[in-house]
Amino acid sequence: MGRKTPDREGVPPSAKAGTPSPPGRPPSRSTQGNYKNLLDGAISRRQFGKALAAIGFSAAAVESLTRMISEAGAQTLPAERGASVEGTGAGILVEALLAAGVEYLFATTATGMTAIFDALASRPELKFLLTLQEGQATAMAHGYELASGRTAVLLVPGVAVPSAMNNLYNAWKDRSAIVAISDSAQTTFGGRNQFQQMDDWLEPLQQFTKWRWQINRPERISEFTRRAIKMAGTPPGGPVHLRIPINVLGEPKLKQTVYPQQLFRVDVNLPPKPELLESAARALLESNAPFINVGHEVTRSGAVEDVVRLAETLGARVSQGYSVYGDFPFKHPLWAGFYGLGGPKHLGQSDIFLNLGTEMPGPGILAPSPPGKATVIHARMEYEDIGNFQPTDIALAGGIREITTSLIDAIEGMATRERLAKIREPRMDAAREEFAKRLEDQRRTAEEDWNAAPISWARMAWELDQRLTEDAIIVSELDNRLPYHWMDFAPGRKRLIGQTTGFALGWGVGAALGAKVAQPDRQVVCLVGDGAFLFGQTEALWAAARHDIPITIVVFNNESYDGERERIYWFSPLARNRETRDQWKDISCYLGDPLVDFAAVSRAFGVEAETVLEPAEMQAALERAQLVNRDGGAYLIDARIMQQGHGANSTWHPDISIARNRTRLI
Repeated sequence: MGRKTPDREGVPPSAKAGTPSPPGRPPSRSTQGNYKNLLDGAISRRQFGKALAAIGFSAAAVESLTRMISEAGAQTLPAERGASVEGTGAGILVEALLAAGVEYLFATTATGMTAIFDALASRPELKFLLTLQEGQATAMAHGYELASGRTAVLLVPGVAVPSAMNNLYNAWKDRSAIVAISDSAQTTFGGRNQFQQMDDWLEPLQQFTKWRWQINRPERISEFTRRAIKMAGTPPGGPVHLRIPINVLGEPKLKQTVYPQQLFRVDVNLPPKPELLESAARALLESNAPFINVGHEVTRSGAVEDVVRLAETLGARVSQGYSVYGDFPFKHPLWAGFYGLGGPKHLGQSDIFLNLGTEMPGPGILAPSPPGKATVIHARMEYEDIGNFQPTDIALAGGIREITTSLIDAIEGMATRERLAKIREPRMDAAREEFAKRLEDQRRTAEEDWNAAPISWARMAWELDQRLTEDAIIVSELDNRLPYHWMDFAPGRKRLIGQTTGFALGWGVGAALGAKVAQPDRQVVCLVGDGAFLFGQTEALWAAARHDIPITIVVFNNESYDGERERIYWFSPLARNRETRDQWKDISCYLGDPLVDFAAVSRAFGVEAETVLEPAEMQAALERAQLVNRDGGAYLIDARIMQQGHGANSTWHPDISIARNRTRLI
């Protein structure tokens, strides 16, 4: 979003000091692009206002936002509002990060960051968290941002940018604010295709960063650092990439002014256009079967309890949409389940569909579209997502908390308490009755395998819900949502982070470590499949041991890629055809040969661990984990879990042995 085409040196042309943006350039269609173009001077305030008005912002909202952005982007703040600092380029970078309130750097090591390490030696308050691999450093930064809501800072060696891309993509999909800072070869030797050089190191991250820049002028380090932090954190958030050549980092005797980051904060959580809000409120009030689908913007805006109140005001059913969070209490009677394959309960009967703070459901996320008969209301902060492919009757652009509270106020202003009670109570009574039946059905279904070994998913989920603290943070990288139906996720209780909406494996353990860094006084538990854990996450164990990050990791070990095998089966032409179904084989998803001893792997990295084979062993294992956590250590439980779905429990795999085909035993 808001991309510029790099020049031959890999630096956007406007990075060159003194080069003005071309006048009259049309505004970007993207949210971030509009903000960026206004701050760059590429568009006027009037052009910016027209762009926002075209998608539904009121005149007052447009005026408020343009005023805030113009003030935040001012480049002529008096020096007395900041602090004058002196040092190397890296020293200025460190001071700018501290002025922004940055507390942690998630990083690996690199020769090119020597000047940064020198600067950190005299600034211990900026804590350097060392990891062994860039992907896990990125996952830690991502988890930190998700758990804290604060922009995370990631240090990546210049040549290791590709190693970070997998999890930086996940962060992009989750709209997580991360400033990725990488070093670069000296500017004096660019374009020679020599040591760790290529023509454009900014381009690889172009697809999943909001903004990227190479700082070639040392005198602009503090400016671009605070700008990167502002760009990453302004909703909708996202990663940015700041690349700094070695000679710029090492430039001596620089003097610059660093400013508090709050002077550059842009609040874009604005109320929607009043007439659209009134139309939406009236449609919801007059609906016979309102349905709400929620997503990550609900949690990010702090609106979960407001959405609960909106749902209870109407007795509306609520589904969990596409999100990295749990955005509605999963044990609330109005919760209709996950919006996935087949759709949630009561969707088909709905006549109003309010999509609140999430992507519109559709085949692209393996979910049905809203019912054709339903009036569709789509409310987003990320307004460019509205009306992309689904016909939308009412589009509400603005902050989700502002939209939700405004809808409640409007509905309560349109109807008496008696009318609202008459609407709400029959729906709530039906929901409570159905919820009680659902819990009983869930319990009855789980009975058959309750004491089985390997452990059933339901029993494992119940054990976790019973044994973990009430306010535990669960960071999940499971390809199975069944455990969530057993756990009490709600404001003030357990909190769910994950699965990432990027779905690129190798994320969960690092993300859990970052979440614990952000929330040290809450229990953090990572739920990760054995297949996902084997996607390069063992290195994260070292970081847990090095930095005393006391999390519990539960590996759901079923010796297979269970969910992947099921999807492969359903997409297979062989399996779909009854005449050829018996020819289908699981080519790629069995992991039991060789069987990985995750507890032994964990101990090799300095993290205590044990293996659990029986459900009766789980309580004691979790108690031991909590004792180790209290003493400051991480703990891993290798729990043997049932396989599910087509091909479950099959141990067949292609019999390929390179050793067997040798002609020389060497």
